[in-house]
Amino acid sequence: MIGERVALLLGLFLVPGLLLALGHRLRRRTPLWHRVFWGGIAGHTLALLVTMTAALYPPIWWAGGSFWRDAAVHWSLAFGALLGAALGAALRRGKTKAPAA
Repeated sequence: MIGERVALLLGLFLVPGLLLALGHRLRRRTPLWHRVFWGGIAGHTLALLVTMTAALYPPIWWAGGSFWRDAAVHWSLAFGALLGAALGAALRRGKTKAPAA
């Protein structure tokens, strides 16, 4: 249970702080850091929606201590931001060149 609470605190406070630090002077950074930053923002935002949806389940559904509910509430913020940042780093935004005539 302590690990779940730590994961929730990391997702609520550490991840946004790291994204804030990464976004500082974003214009001067390389395109890779732009993709990592925006991927992290998108992943954290989507995970926030998952967390809030799972947290608002009726309390009667919490009785069993479902693994998926605990994972969605406690771990999704940290993993969502990491997954989004990793996808942002992996995806390349290719510039298409006009074919030579």
